[in-house]
Amino acid sequence: MRFFLAFDASRLPDEEAQVLVCGSGIAGLSTAIYLKELGLNPVILTRGIGNTYYSQGGIAAAVQPYDSPHLHYCDTVRAGRFLNDEEKTRLLAYEGPMRIADLVRWGVEFDREGGEFLTTVEGGHSRARVLRAKDFTGREISTKLFRRLEELGVPVVFGELQEVFTEDGRVAGVLYAQEGTLKVVRTSHVVLASGGAASMYLYTSNPKKVRGDGIGLAFRSGASVKNPEFVQFHPTVLRETGLLISEAVRGEGAVLINDRGERFVDELLPRDEVARAIYRQMKQGRRVFLDLRPLIKKGIKLEERFPTSTAYVRESGYEPTVEPVPVSPAAHYYIGGVEVDDRGRSSIEGFYAVGESACTGVHGANRLASNSLLEGVVFAHRLAYQIYLEYRKPPGKLKFRNDAGGSSGPSFTLGELKKLMWEKAGLERDEEGLAEAQRRITRWLKEARGWARTPENRQMYDILLVALCTVLGARARKESRGVHYRTDYPHEREVFRRDTVIAPEYLQELF
Repeated sequence: MRFFLAFDASRLPDEEAQVLVCGSGIAGLSTAIYLKELGLNPVILTRGIGNTYYSQGGIAAAVQPYDSPHLHYCDTVRAGRFLNDEEKTRLLAYEGPMRIADLVRWGVEFDREGGEFLTTVEGGHSRARVLRAKDFTGREISTKLFRRLEELGVPVVFGELQEVFTEDGRVAGVLYAQEGTLKVVRTSHVVLASGGAASMYLYTSNPKKVRGDGIGLAFRSGASVKNPEFVQFHPTVLRETGLLISEAVRGEGAVLINDRGERFVDELLPRDEVARAIYRQMKQGRRVFLDLRPLIKKGIKLEERFPTSTAYVRESGYEPTVEPVPVSPAAHYYIGGVEVDDRGRSSIEGFYAVGESACTGVHGANRLASNSLLEGVVFAHRLAYQIYLEYRKPPGKLKFRNDAGGSSGPSFTLGELKKLMWEKAGLERDEEGLAEAQRRITRWLKEARGWARTPENRQMYDILLVALCTVLGARARKESRGVHYRTDYPHEREVFRRDTVIAPEYLQELF
């Protein structure tokens, strides 16, 4: 269905924006700042703090004299199992240092010593190239970018995107909800920066307000979804919480052991390999722990180097200086997303995506640690300049309406969907489980025709669409590559070294 909610746009409060940026992580905030610096007047629509704020590890870029963008590019492609879009990956690596300069220009303070950046190594990197602000890098970036927005006078509206309006294949505006009221924004340029969809799994590191429905909304509005089968699981989330322990902890020397005290994996392997190693230990009935005591032997003070992780651990009742900390994998980063080009343009004219809600192809089959924040700012810069070049004034009064709808609610809960995705489309997958997941998700989507047209039900519907795309991609990829692991096809197959694209026309076939 094109629209989910029942509405009459001509009767709703009407606003105008030159550019509407939906989301307030590093990608959305950077986009808005670049647009404002170029002379346009963007508006940010957000439902609250997103993933960037909670990012601990850092942002990767070749800023050191012993490093180079070429090495960064090679590491990224190697981690991505050679599925990366090579052109866009080069853009990421070579433009990265310049975008770090922009962040510093906007007030972000990375750790330094003697005026030089302090960098650390993380899994998959051949050089210490991860810039950080202790272990609250995301908070430092978010805080300083919001401050820069305030200085520039960019308005921030708290609300939730509900519908995208298009006329003749081009964006005309959006419908959003604010405190129970539906409102219309007329605009010719919409930027989706609402984050990924890892929260549709039972165990996740994502905050509750990052729900993944933005990608589903884009899909039913006419945008294609690319490589949705690739979901990265963070290896070390504090067990029975959503609190991740920074990958930089392992980069500095923390080790993984099981309840027998056995070290069972190289902690600096790419995340998918470390996460599956832990998952297999757990399937064998073993408990897994992260031992931070080797850091203390190296003279590292946990409270100074990792204040956020140390505080999380102690608040949960563990003392990392004297005992190992229990950990487990959790869905962390959605590598797939809205298919875009190197300037953020989707298959809908005037509709762009950036950050985790987009799939540029730079991560391939497995995101290299700390590349996501860099991707957000690199492609925000390119996207903003593209909008500046093709800018169009907002359209006039909008007359879109939708009267369809029912009165029932979902026959399942979000918890049931999350459990289904964890068990059937999680760290390990097979045809039987994926087919079962597709049957159940398809049944729920067909049932949605009778749902009441509420924002809550709209959100559930769009999350279901992302889940369906994820399962379809996983069924189509009959191999194991990067974070996508199928027990019935455990090896990479050259014939599948290609992208998966789910076109919105599939919905017409479904219904």
